[in-house]
Amino acid sequence: MMLLTLRRFSLRSLLPLCSLLVAAACGPGALDSGTRDGGGGPGAIDGGRPPNSPDADPASYAAISGKVYAPGHGPGQVAAGYEVPVFGALVSISLTPPPAIPQEVYCDQCVDPPGAHVLTGHDGSFTLTPILPGTYWLVIQKGQFRIDQQALLGPGERITLPPNATTLPSRHDPASGLWVPRIALAHGLWDKMEDIVGKMRIGSVDGSGVFVGSSAAGNFDLYQWGSGDHPANSIGELESLVGDLARMRQYHIIFIPCSNGDDSALFGNQSVRDNIREYVRLGGKFYVTDWSSEWEDVVFPEFIQFSSDHDTPAGATPASFSDGNGFPGYESEDARAEDADLNAWLNGQRGPLVDGFGSYRDGVANSNDFIVEGAWNHIEATPTIQIGVDDEGLPVSETAKAWVKGDWTPGEGPIHPLTVTFEPQGCGRVLYSSYHTADNAHVGLVPQEKVLLYLIMEIGVCKSGPIIE
Repeated sequence: MMLLTLRRFSLRSLLPLCSLLVAAACGPGALDSGTRDGGGGPGAIDGGRPPNSPDADPASYAAISGKVYAPGHGPGQVAAGYEVPVFGALVSISLTPPPAIPQEVYCDQCVDPPGAHVLTGHDGSFTLTPILPGTYWLVIQKGQFRIDQQALLGPGERITLPPNATTLPSRHDPASGLWVPRIALAHGLWDKMEDIVGKMRIGSVDGSGVFVGSSAAGNFDLYQWGSGDHPANSIGELESLVGDLARMRQYHIIFIPCSNGDDSALFGNQSVRDNIREYVRLGGKFYVTDWSSEWEDVVFPEFIQFSSDHDTPAGATPASFSDGNGFPGYESEDARAEDADLNAWLNGQRGPLVDGFGSYRDGVANSNDFIVEGAWNHIEATPTIQIGVDDEGLPVSETAKAWVKGDWTPGEGPIHPLTVTFEPQGCGRVLYSSYHTADNAHVGLVPQEKVLLYLIMEIGVCKSGPIIE
């Protein structure tokens, strides 16, 4: 299995590749600076002959090229010109099939990449070369989205893969080489995140972009809140999920979208808070939005400071837990993608744009200036927190990373973090967004939805740096 960050591979990658890589011993190796923009990895694979050996004819080298697309957004799945590429996907070849992705939460620590591979550029493109003739297992992967397929390469053959071989899957079918993450999603009262999942064809949406409830079955698990809207296709109440660590461990990602209410009574149960922390420690990805901020703030109060009306300070007692319901709502009219790779990936993509207060227009995204709708909570600060010490006794600190920033009041500045991630103790990640990811029904993905699509895959990559227990 190959799970990576933008710079490193998973430890799980090494075992099947160690005996296959040439031009480098099995072990850490530097990632060629060109690979992040689609350049080739450092060496050909042929089972034991380096590419510069006297009997290796350069004219016999083969190459594989293509462009990787997001689930549900490849050519033929959306209108021409509206496709969504995948940045930083791993494309690699080996002589044996890759190991299965564990079908439960797991810890995946990164190591330096060991050999022939390529990472897709911001436009999703890649070229993997030089490759000596032979039959290989070709793997395309980002997070827990993966395609396994075999490729027969003749001498000097240059293969350009068609989009149906490079579009990351929307259905889980390991027997066919298709892998998607195991997802649990709460049915949000205000943030209809299931609409985005459906637009990724993990399930389906109707002609207006609204999720078809019956399509959840077999694709992901939908949970209902203890009060309020109870979707007919849910498999249980959200409390039954977070109250049972064994059930939580069945999922790679758990989504808690914006919903109304006060969960102080729920979080007054110490075991619920412990279960969420343990799930993340084990490698789980925990995604929370807007008015559900107490799901992040009560459990991990140190990493994000909200405005005082809905912030839970560290050390708070259950009686003083905030419900997280910020007020009033706002649109950020000067939002920008703060992360450089997210910025380069999003910029220039065609699709619907938020035109203000629930209206949309077709256009081209400007990653340095776009409108974010459906925001209610306010992130005041993301302090640096010491989470422990490493093996040498040196302090290890964590600061929440801002992916998107924007203004709270148009023309009055300053800008503040709107979407952040952080890595507390352990192996997992927490993502919080101060706005609804899907505020109103519409066809296609507005920029803030594309940020979610990007991060669903990005937060699934392996853990770099020391793991602090």
